[in-house]
Amino acid sequence: MALLGFMDILLSFTPAVAIIIISLAVSVITTLVYKYTTNQKQLKEMKEEMARLQAEIRTTKEPGRAAQLQKEMMGKSMKQLNSSTKSMLITLVPLFLIFGWMGSHLAYQPVMLGEEFTTTVHFAKSAAQNASALALGNVTLSASEGLEILSSPAQEAKGAAVSWRLKGDKEGAYRLTYSLGDEMYSLNVLLTNEFRYENPVLAKSKGIKKASVIDRITVDLKPLRPFGNFSLLGWEPGWLATYIIFSLAASMLARKLLKVY
Repeated sequence: MALLGFMDILLSFTPAVAIIIISLAVSVITTLVYKYTTNQKQLKEMKEEMARLQAEIRTTKEPGRAAQLQKEMMGKSMKQLNSSTKSMLITLVPLFLIFGWMGSHLAYQPVMLGEEFTTTVHFAKSAAQNASALALGNVTLSASEGLEILSSPAQEAKGAAVSWRLKGDKEGAYRLTYSLGDEMYSLNVLLTNEFRYENPVLAKSKGIKKASVIDRITVDLKPLRPFGNFSLLGWEPGWLATYIIFSLAASMLARKLLKVY
């Protein structure tokens, strides 16, 4: 799709810049769609009327009158919401595509060349609690040529999970294969100096047998922090929080500049 192809160009920027560009673009476009798919004159009148009702509610000393005014405000709020239905339907699918793309491209930090990383097989709770009784045996990991397994390839399947450390010095996509009894699963990992990565999670909803003692398999990528070590009272915003913050700010500014009600 042209939209997603265009968004791939954003990967040449730093993640923070890419997220800011997306949030600004989406905010401006959705504001324009809203402006030209709604009756702005009617919305302006409703906004002014609601402001008048709010002022009257604050000054009235009659509980009955206040309740009546609140009811009127609720009715106007519903009309305001209904008037935006068309614009919401127009932008819904593109927004889902954009959020899906961001979740697939901006949620984690990639594995860089020469960087050590881990992969983990997570067991279902029942299996983890009864590992000795179930005699799960060993989980064996194998990897494409060029990827070095620093841990023992065969790990005893006990506890909640087992992990391996790996490293590679050549750029490319590598396949990791996990074996437990007659079960075999695969995940891809990308080693690169660019901001790209493969899907790091294989879950029961995406390929693992429902009856398996394995709950999920992960390549343990670090969550993306668009602003690095920046922390606000211990909180380090991820891609979604960064998008929401800039999107809200951009939407407010766009509505003001474009005189949208």
